[in-house]
Formats: sequence, structure tokens, C-alpha cells
Amino acid sequence: MSRFDLVAERKNQIIKATIDCITRYGYSHFSMQDVAQIANVSKGIIHYYFLNKEDLMMAVLNYVSEEIEGMLISTEANVSPIARLSNVIWVCSSIVQNKKEYYCINIDFWTQINQKEKVREEISAHYSKFRHMIAGIVQQGIDQGIFRKGDALQYASMVLALIDGTALQWLFDEHVFNYTELIKNCEEAVLTFLKV
Repeated sequence: MSRFDLVAERKNQIIKATIDCITRYGYSHFSMQDVAQIANVSKGIIHYYFLNKEDLMMAVLNYVSEEIEGMLISTEANVSPIARLSNVIWVCSSIVQNKKEYYCINIDFWTQINQKEKVREEISAHYSKFRHMIAGIVQQGIDQGIFRKGDALQYASMVLALIDGTALQWLFDEHVFNYTELIKNCEEAVLTFLKV
């Protein structure tokens, strides 16, 4: 294994342990010692790879966001805008169920946006990527005459708001509604609104 691979593997080990800590204790209530114990490394090793807790937290935010982006980017470009948008809605929604810890971590990071400008900027940048990716799909549909004319970025924001709002309600109380059924209804509502 190359030195570069070893460094990447060790960083990922520490990041995943930090994700575990945030999931267990919350953003503000875990220590570097907690991370070291879960990662089975010394605190010194953590500080070798990450300057401080804030540096580690930004690495966690990037890791989680890039994982989500990777899942979204996997939507096929050669299918219709309707199928691509539908797939994005289902992929985003499945993250909440299948990678619940990622969504919970994002919520913990949201609580920091008024205290930490760097966190606000990072979350804003990732939302911008998601919004532009969805807007690209919507714009493709508008250009093909499949979707109604309008501001594709605004429509993308609407889709993200629907996904986030549904996910938050489900995270607060998993028994309040059938999640899969509600996502199906959300998908139908979005497509009914957008289709010409």
C-alpha cells in the first residue's frame, strides 16, 4: 500500500470514528479522546492528520457531503429528465433511511451555522451543488418542453425543501407516516407541478 493510500485510509478511519461520535454524543459533546478510542488510535495520531477539532469537523462535513453527492451524481444522464428527477428524489430520500447518521450529522452541523462562519459557508456550498445539479435536470426538461418554463434554480430549491422537510419530520417521529408512501406522493406532486 502506498504512503498516499495509507494516509487516506487513516484519515477515513478517523473521520468514520468521528461520525460515530457525533451520532452518539452530538456535535458539541464528544472529545478527541472519544474519537481516538473508537478509531483505535492515539490522540496524537488524530492531531497528526487534523490540526484541531474544527479541522476534523470540516473534514467530516466534506466526507458526508461528498458521499451524498456521489450517490446523486450516479443518476444516469442519458435518461429522460423525468426519470432523472424522480431518481434524485428517491436517492435523497433513501439516504435518510439508509444513511440516517449522515442526515443526523447534517442536522448537528446546521446548529453551528450561527456560531461558525466556516460551517455556514461549507453547508451553503454543498447545498449550492445539490441545487445546481437538480436545476440542471429541471432545465433539461424545460429545454425539451417536458417541464413548465420557469426558474430552474427556484424549482430545485423547492425540491430540496420538500425532501429536507419530509426527512426532518420522519427523523423526529418515524411512525408519524409511511415514509415510502409519502416520498411517492412528494415525487408525484413535484412531477405534476413541473410537467407541461
